[in-house]
Amino acid sequence: MHHELRKFIINSVILTGIIALTGLLAFTTFLNKYYLPIFPWLLLFFLFMNIIVHSLLVNSSNKKKIKFETAFLLSFFIKFFGYIIFLILYISKHKESSIIFVAGLFFLYIIYTLFEIRSITSFLKRSTDNYKKSK
Repeated sequence: MHHELRKFIINSVILTGIIALTGLLAFTTFLNKYYLPIFPWLLLFFLFMNIIVHSLLVNSSNKKKIKFETAFLLSFFIKFFGYIIFLILYISKHKESSIIFVAGLFFLYIIYTLFEIRSITSFLKRSTDNYKKSK
């Protein structure tokens, strides 16, 4: 279990580093007028949110199916409302850059959600395969 979470954290940090380097390259060249100083904080927010949610899902996967489903729904609501609160707080203070911020938030949401879905389905497949082999 700890191996899976450690692997996810390492892969998440690598993904965040790739996004940060790509963003640095893009924002210092052709997208420099769209750079927002909150971008690094947004990356950290997504990184930590996904690590928390993934650990909740991995820890609930070894329990009953109903526990995993409950954890999955709970994690979705935690993420969703976390992102909404972050969005509202930023937009309320920076109305002039709200469209750029929403576009960036949406872009990161898609990337991190796809990464998390791939990670959790891969983990569940391995867990199911290991369970079948142990019978």
